[in-house]
Amino acid sequence: MDYDGSGSSDNEQHTLVDAKKRENKICHRHTPQQIQKLEGYFKECPNPGESQRRKLCKELNLDQDQIKYWFQNKRTQRKAQDERSSNILLHGENNKIRCENEAMLDVLKNVLCPACGGPSFGRDKRERNLQKLRLENAILKDM
Repeated sequence: MDYDGSGSSDNEQHTLVDAKKRENKICHRHTPQQIQKLEGYFKECPNPGESQRRKLCKELNLDQDQIKYWFQNKRTQRKAQDERSSNILLHGENNKIRCENEAMLDVLKNVLCPACGGPSFGRDKRERNLQKLRLENAILKDM
């Protein structure tokens, strides 16, 4: 252990300093009436200007910083909630498209050749046939 000569370690001193900071920090909880008023105002104006915040300070008996941070936190919460909702919708859409894709792939595996009614060509064979047809087309155009 590292001692500073006072009989306590650095870690203990930091713990004491942190505890004193927590004691000195006053936690302000808003009353239900204040929250209701702030929520109502937020619905009308999520980004109040300085004069609007001052008006709210007087009405709700809060500091300007408390009002400013409440709105800041509320906007952050709303953004996170909107992103979660959006992600849920996109996830559902993604699953739906994935299922449709799988269904189409299954159908493609069972497709019959329209010319002869036999089994379908594989992708490689289809590409070779397309290249062959393009080549024949080019030859015919040159004639």
